[in-house]
Amino acid sequence: MKLLLPALLLGAFLCLTASKLAIENKREAFVALKGPDLQPVQVSYRADSVKKLAFGFESFLSSLLWVRLLQEATTTPLDSQRLSWEFSEVDAVTTLDPNFDIAYRFGSMYVSFFRRDREGGKRILEKWVKKRPLYWKAHHMLGMHYFLELKDTASAAPHILRASQLPGAPQFINSLGIGLLGQAGATQFALQSAVDLFESAPSLEAKTRLAQRIRSLRWHLQKDAWEKALAVYLKKNPGKKPSMLQNIAPHLPALHTRGISSLELNGRPSPELTALLAEKFAFRLTPNGSGIESANPRESKELEHIGVYLQKESP
Repeated sequence: MKLLLPALLLGAFLCLTASKLAIENKREAFVALKGPDLQPVQVSYRADSVKKLAFGFESFLSSLLWVRLLQEATTTPLDSQRLSWEFSEVDAVTTLDPNFDIAYRFGSMYVSFFRRDREGGKRILEKWVKKRPLYWKAHHMLGMHYFLELKDTASAAPHILRASQLPGAPQFINSLGIGLLGQAGATQFALQSAVDLFESAPSLEAKTRLAQRIRSLRWHLQKDAWEKALAVYLKKNPGKKPSMLQNIAPHLPALHTRGISSLELNGRPSPELTALLAEKFAFRLTPNGSGIESANPRESKELEHIGVYLQKESP
């Protein structure tokens, strides 16, 4: 009996040691699979290989791959038709753990925004929709990806409408439905995506690019709000042009006045993000009183020609 306790402790120690060695062996095996940006067939082979190497450690390996992705992901846009390495990581993570919702959401935004891997972003979101067919956010993000990134309105509309019909969908989707495929809805969605990425941006360069995107998107939203207010004013006052911007201020839409409260924020925003979301841009009436223009031409030149995700080419 006196020898039983030491024997049990020794056995437990040996089991823990064996488990640690097994985990390290699996880690070395899947780390060896890391490579440059891949062709689609290579990505599929990689995800399957990692799954075969898991041997019961699927959840552990999924978390380890996810941490490595957050540490080693790059922000250089792809210059070929290959799928990004970051996509292959997300694909492996979600193959090992199909319920890892944050990997689908954050991963799809990352590969689309930073790596400009539109196909990879689409595949991640399609995989999420297949796994979670009754989750509104998966359908919403896939629909907006089709619309914004792939310019495929026909494929986008069914997912946007499906999202609006599912439990938990926010009121703005239910009320706007297919109207979300308008410019204002697309810009608001892109702003939400940029805000989601901002706090987790892996480098100063990434944060700078996102900050520029957030400023541009908010500039467009604020200009759009003033244009809508002007349209309401002109409709209510036929033949009468406003003499100053303050005349149309009472007609600003609610989204313009809500500001930061119109966004979903994961926790308390950093001071840097708070400042970005509090910035107000100056606009004025055009000389004939029938349009809205920036009160700061230099600012307009800087922000106006940045698209929803990718900077537009100069005309």
